Amino acid sequence: MRLLIVSNRLPVSLKKEKGEFVFEKSAGGLVSGLSDFLEGLGKTEEEIDEYIWMGWPGMTIEKEDEEYVRKTVQDEYNASPVFLSQKLMDKVYLGFCNKTIWPLFHYFPNYASFDNEFWSEYQKVNQMFCDEVIKVMKPNDIIWVHDYHLFLLPGMLREKVKNPIGFFLHIPFPSFEMYRLFPKESRSAILEGLLGADLIGFHTYDYAQYFLRSVLRILGKENHMGTIDFPDRMVKVGTFPMGIEYDKFNQMDVSPFPSEKPGPDEPQIVLSVDRLDYSKGIVNRLEGFELFLKKHPEWHGKVFLNMIVVPSRTGVTSYQKIKRRLDELVGQINGDYGKVNWTPIIYQYTSLPHKELIAQYRMSAVSLITPLRDGMNLVAKEYVASLNDQKGVLILSEFTGAAKELGETIIINPNNIDEIADSIAEALSIPEEEQMRRNKIMQKRLKRYNVTRWANDFMDSLLDISRASTFTSKSKLLDDERTTKLLENYKSASNRIVIVNYDGTLVPVTSNPEKARPGEELLKLLENLNKTDDTDIVIISGRGRDDLDAWLGETPVNLTAEHGTWIRESSTRKWKLFKPLSNSWKEVVLPILEMYTDRLPGSFIVERDYSISWHYHKADIEQSSFLSREVSDHLLSITTNIGVQVMPGKKVIEVSNSGINKGELAMHWVSRKKYDFVMAMGAGWSDEMLFYALPKHAWTVRVGMLKTAARFVLKKQKDAVALLERLGRS
Repeated sequence: MRLLIVSNRLPVSLKKEKGEFVFEKSAGGLVSGLSDFLEGLGKTEEEIDEYIWMGWPGMTIEKEDEEYVRKTVQDEYNASPVFLSQKLMDKVYLGFCNKTIWPLFHYFPNYASFDNEFWSEYQKVNQMFCDEVIKVMKPNDIIWVHDYHLFLLPGMLREKVKNPIGFFLHIPFPSFEMYRLFPKESRSAILEGLLGADLIGFHTYDYAQYFLRSVLRILGKENHMGTIDFPDRMVKVGTFPMGIEYDKFNQMDVSPFPSEKPGPDEPQIVLSVDRLDYSKGIVNRLEGFELFLKKHPEWHGKVFLNMIVVPSRTGVTSYQKIKRRLDELVGQINGDYGKVNWTPIIYQYTSLPHKELIAQYRMSAVSLITPLRDGMNLVAKEYVASLNDQKGVLILSEFTGAAKELGETIIINPNNIDEIADSIAEALSIPEEEQMRRNKIMQKRLKRYNVTRWANDFMDSLLDISRASTFTSKSKLLDDERTTKLLENYKSASNRIVIVNYDGTLVPVTSNPEKARPGEELLKLLENLNKTDDTDIVIISGRGRDDLDAWLGETPVNLTAEHGTWIRESSTRKWKLFKPLSNSWKEVVLPILEMYTDRLPGSFIVERDYSISWHYHKADIEQSSFLSREVSDHLLSITTNIGVQVMPGKKVIEVSNSGINKGELAMHWVSRKKYDFVMAMGAGWSDEMLFYALPKHAWTVRVGMLKTAARFVLKKQKDAVALLERLGRS
């Protein structure tokens, strides 16, 4: 089984020198993070034994060079390039990705720019990636899409392939109030694109919950324990905190770079390593260090800040402004506090080789990491892992994903400059024994949940959810072969009965119950199905008698109203109670529902002869999601001993006399004749009693749900109507 990784960039970068292509392994966090996992594929009993990595090569490749580049990266790097022009990628990367998604996902709406052209180019690139993936993929490939550049890709792929698809987001997912700032088209399309995956992974529980809340508020899709049900599959949303290659950082020989900590008479080092970005809180860090120097003159000459800023997005105006501000602030602090033999801040605007960076980690007494918002921040984990003497203190922002795992560090709010200053003083005064105790705990944790464990956990979860969806849909799906047998059985039968639920089966479930009136085509279909005496049609509905009389009264079908309280045979066209009932319980139930109606704007009550329905499809979706559970619990607690049943449905809670259910009702209709073809179709949980009650040979069909007692499932409501139309033509 092959793993197909898709990311914005290939694991190898290309450049041209003197007319020749130069291939270099990328130094990105995703590439280095996954390398150990990928190198181990095929060496264990894991199902995935090979991989291929797809992405953009980093530059425009001319047509005549494409084949050479494709073959080289495939043979040497297990990769497959997606050829796009530099101009187009710049528009997308510097446009929608970094001027819209990045600032909003990091809680900087003032930096966000909303441009329709940005969005159009983003869609275009995602579609081009989709086309290339389909060319390269094999039927059994597992697809793993990474990060915010490709939000739309899972959905585009899902429309065309059945392969397992996973998506992992390496940056934070924002709260709903921040996410809703996206324009309506893009905010819905991004969520729908992500839901094309079988498994969507985030670094932290908070990010996963923010995503689920946005899905609920914007798309109206609820979840159960992080699982969202679709007609033919399930989507799982999970938390997978990314790890690092612990042993590499802890055991690496960093020579010839010095890595010993300064002696007792030398200044201690406070290390700051970050990419230039407004989300990293570097300005706050400098201001905090300046305040530390002001509050603690006893540390002057005894400590300095080694600040390494890695160049990033140099063409973006907001980043240029930050760079100027950093330069000014460093100069100001050094000018105010520096001496002839001591410079408070050593400022390096560069990226360091891997060995030298680890050496810097080990030399430092303190690592100061203060992002204002960060998905994980692997630098924090790298610092702790690199301390092979277990001496050193990490100061970490509470707004990083890593803060959830590294609780033994000093956790601060980076927006509070006083906290930063005080934490530096605290870190420098922690005894070595306490430092070693804390780091030993964290190192053990980092070693156990390393990047290989992270990737394996994600893959295991992806395969589990994919198999669950595939097994259920394939094992019960009413496919062409089964449909042919059903039609043959129908044609050869002498007496037939077809029992059909109204809402969700004959007509789509609508936000307004009054819009569920049958059209002319449906009325003709019912006439056609009932054209011979050897076929009986029964329509079961929770609606009242008046609605059914007005909509279906002239059709030659049998009707049941209020979920079986009333029945009307086609031969008499007169309503009668299914069994003797009482409605005295309404005096108890109605005041309770009126109370909740007052509490939930948009909800309303529909009262019928022997039932009451509380509808909340017009109410706030999140408030109603919580309050509806409270309503159900309240009703259940007071109706246990008064002969009443509470039935939650699609945005509705119905209360009616107990002792009447669709199973009992079905047996009433089926027992009237000796039927040799029995079929029942439904779309709600109350139809499960119908499926349980019917004989094993009956053709029971559930619309739009995976887990069911029915023998078969159909994906959509329109598939149910299409099946009935085929019966009518038989």
